[in-house]
Amino acid sequence: MLDRGRTFGSGKTRDMNDQRQVLVRAESRHVVVSDGDGSHETFTYPGVTLTRVIAGIPDSGTWLPMGERPSEVDDEALIEALRAAFRWRIGLP
Repeated sequence: MLDRGRTFGSGKTRDMNDQRQVLVRAESRHVVVSDGDGSHETFTYPGVTLTRVIAGIPDSGTWLPMGERPSEVDDEALIEALRAAFRWRIGLP
């Protein structure tokens, strides 16, 4: 019996949580700094971007730096950001 698309193969019921995705992507940020004499220098910082997507539309994003020698504070910030994003994905506060 059909149920208007509310269930699918695995037996899960489709709800708002099924419309939410978290994208995790490694990418760099570039910052251009101007000197007083008119020259510019570009700095590149590697990092991780977490993007929250609702129904295929990006809703918000967070970029976290990922240095060559991360500190425990850096690691904890990444863990907390991942935890918050995944809790959001399943509809928890």
